[in-house]
This record gives sequence, C-alpha cells and structure tokens, in this order.
Amino acid sequence: MTLELPVIPKPGEVFLAVELTAVQNMTLAQTLKLLEDMGYNPSLRYRQSPDGRVCVYALLRHDFVNPEILQNSDYLGEQLDALAEVIEPADAITSPRGISSAKIPAVLVKNIANLY
Repeated sequence: MTLELPVIPKPGEVFLAVELTAVQNMTLAQTLKLLEDMGYNPSLRYRQSPDGRVCVYALLRHDFVNPEILQNSDYLGEQLDALAEVIEPADAITSPRGISSAKIPAVLVKNIANLY
C-alpha cells in the first residue's frame, strides 16, 4: 500500500479525499473529527509536487467501478455535496476519477502529470 495519492487514477479508479492542508474553516483535528462523525474512516495520504511542496489528504473512499459509469453519472455526487456544505473552501475536496484511458489524449495526461 502506498501513502501517495495518485494525480491520475487508473481507469475505473475513484478517490474521494479532502486536502487537509487547504481547509480554512477548521483545524486539522477538527476536520478529521468531522469526517469521522460523517461516517468516514479517513486515512492519511500525501502528494508531493516537483518543487517539493507537500499536501496532506484525508482519503475517504477509494473505489473501483466500470469506467463507463464515470462518464455519464454523478458518481459520489451526494457525498461531494455533503462535504461541500461543511468544508471551506470546497476546492479542498477532491475526487479524481479514472475515465477510460482510451478517451484521454496522451498529451493531456502528460501535461496534467507535469503539474504535480
């Protein structure tokens, strides 16, 4: 098991996480307590950018689903909405999804990966 949160999930892979280092309306401890009170069992993960910046995440879900479902549905939509009501800013919530790699141009994947 790796503790690094992938930037680009594999096809069918879905993550739901909160970037703890970005939450502004509560402390890290308060955020983790809130997530537990919401029924999650958060596990800590990180991402490190090429410039050395480290972001710490609370991983809430890691699912594997049919990639076709991810293209035409609001997968985890209710959970995202519930989190957005209590986490500020809402962009501290992340849910990267692995849409079928055949539908994502390789150049785009490379450019996204270079951002981190």
